[in-house]
Amino acid sequence: MANTHVKYLLIGGGLASSSAAQAIRERDPSGSTLLVGQEVNRPYDRRPMSADYLLGRTTRNELFTLDEAWFATHDVALRTRVRVTRLDPARQVAILDTGDEITYDKALLATGATPNILRIPGADLPNVHYLRTLEQADRLHNAIEKALSEGRKHMRGRGRVTIIGGGTLGVELATALLQLGLAVDLVVSRGFPWPRYVGECTGRFFTRLLEARGIRVHVNTVVQRLDGDGRVQRVVLPNGPLLETDFVVVAIGVTPNKDLLRGTAITAEQAVLVDDHGRTNNSAVYAAGDCAAIYDSRFDKYRMLCLWNGAQATGRLAGLNMAGGDEKYDTLSGFTSTIIDVPVAVWGAARAVDHRLQRGQQSVDAPDFADIGVGSDQRVAQVIAVGNATEDPTLPELVRRRAMVDDREQELKDLRTNLGNI
Repeated sequence: MANTHVKYLLIGGGLASSSAAQAIRERDPSGSTLLVGQEVNRPYDRRPMSADYLLGRTTRNELFTLDEAWFATHDVALRTRVRVTRLDPARQVAILDTGDEITYDKALLATGATPNILRIPGADLPNVHYLRTLEQADRLHNAIEKALSEGRKHMRGRGRVTIIGGGTLGVELATALLQLGLAVDLVVSRGFPWPRYVGECTGRFFTRLLEARGIRVHVNTVVQRLDGDGRVQRVVLPNGPLLETDFVVVAIGVTPNKDLLRGTAITAEQAVLVDDHGRTNNSAVYAAGDCAAIYDSRFDKYRMLCLWNGAQATGRLAGLNMAGGDEKYDTLSGFTSTIIDVPVAVWGAARAVDHRLQRGQQSVDAPDFADIGVGSDQRVAQVIAVGNATEDPTLPELVRRRAMVDDREQELKDLRTNLGNI
């Protein structure tokens, strides 16, 4: 057992940790830094794995957030295949699964999240896939190739897949696998896809769009069981069709990894709570990425930002402040995606929305509209832009400045209104 002291300990091998390491080196070029990750790979960006990596647009090497030489050049120690099993904030020490003890001046919790496991009969059959790690992406790629060459026949070729889960990951996977030539069934437990981010009107539009492009969408449906002879071959739905399939991908959300906080006084609810500087209630411990909920003064709430740009922004913020900065979180949260061939941009906080206004046309052939979410305080809390509307720079600004709506809802819906004047 070895005992080591570092100025900065980064726990977690993902985007949040690598962003923090870069930020630390901007302010402190020489402070001893150790990044610990339990995967075999150095930090990489998970975002392209659900589309660009599977489609061959991004190579494996392009997924890594930092070149291998960066760590040596910037004197940042990197330990992979190692997990922190216990954190003792009172003593400022972390214990690794190797038995080594690491003491620290500042520590970052960037432990990410774990995919929720499907718990139904047959869920443990071979060819049931999850997508969180690079290795899982590679196994999924092999399943795709086999299905395309040997799978069940359909009108466009071979290969059938069932995606269980209608969130952003499930929809992106459905889109990518359709483009690769597979026949796709998307099973959504709620009444429409993306229920975490959109309301009924836009959600039902997404259903129509997916179906118009060739994806079979099964809403308000919970899979009963998976069947097969030695591997998954059929997906059984309640009172519905039996879905023949070559493989299944499960995308039913994630759970933040906060087990390290057991037995500590660090505050956590669904995720680790941090202030607008990225600090926990222990001044030596910060948290960022999928395991954290950061205080967002724009909405006066703690918010989980479980997407790549949230990990990047909160990781960088934590790194700067661990190294002596005084930066506050003021990022306009949001993300972009593409549903088949239609760009979508989302800004703001869906949970702060009281009611929604529609601006533009919801045509599946040429969509160009904005879904404007208004909070109970009559301020804009969220905007979803679809199609050409994603290019309108005034839409995110409505959320950034929490534009007051009051009695101007009809103006917001009118395309002739200059949103910069709202």
